[in-house]
Amino acid sequence: MKSILYILLAFTTCVRADMNAWLQQGLVTPEVINSLKSELELSAEQQAKMQAIVEAAQAEGLSLEQAVKEAQKAFNGLLKNRETQAEAASTALTKLLEAESPLKHLQLRTLLQLRDVLTVEQQRLAAKLAPERKAKTAGLETQVRQKAMALREVVDGLGVKPTETMSERGKEIEGLIRSGDWAAANDALEQLIKDSGFNEPVTTEPLDFSKFETGDIDLEVLKQRYEQVQEKGQSVISIPMIRQFVQAKQAFEEAKEAQDAEKVGRILTWAEKQLENL
Repeated sequence: MKSILYILLAFTTCVRADMNAWLQQGLVTPEVINSLKSELELSAEQQAKMQAIVEAAQAEGLSLEQAVKEAQKAFNGLLKNRETQAEAASTALTKLLEAESPLKHLQLRTLLQLRDVLTVEQQRLAAKLAPERKAKTAGLETQVRQKAMALREVVDGLGVKPTETMSERGKEIEGLIRSGDWAAANDALEQLIKDSGFNEPVTTEPLDFSKFETGDIDLEVLKQRYEQVQEKGQSVISIPMIRQFVQAKQAFEEAKEAQDAEKVGRILTWAEKQLENL
């Protein structure tokens, strides 16, 4: 079942209390159902139906999740401002709750639809086995979710799409989560956090491109160099490096607008040197 991170991990960010209440009433999450496939003896038809339900929920949930993130960001910003008045904070909270509501409905509907794919006997068996399965992985599952959300927030905060390599690593972790292998998911996530430099301090020091050679600044060559940098840059997973490339991209666009071929060349030389060892 695809994209559990979107359907469960992202959704439970704002509806954890509701989720716990629902699970206590016998509903089970996609990853629990997936981890109990052999015990439940799910047919190929059942698995296909569940995958279709999950994919549909993902498609609908992306925009809803984004709306919640924006409302949460605005609300948090007001709380951090010492001059914020109670009325403004209350209005922002109302907007956040309004944004959360359709997300909660989608999550509940998804869980009910998945439940209804199961036979009555499978539902009973899942309800019986789920608490034991969840208890075994509860602590580790919470850790994985918290780490994944923290990493995701930082990546989202970069303001650019994740590189292809980072996306591939993320999909691998999603696959481990879907299979219920929380130990392997945790190990893979820890390695990604280490490789990405997630915990390295954020520096605001501007880049100095003036000390780099221009290289060949023939217009056609510049285009080729830029395309090569773009292609190779998809292998970057270092968050500090991506931050630098975002800064370099802005400088590049300014130099391009000013038709400053020499500066464009220097920026590309800088980028090429950053990518040499990838």
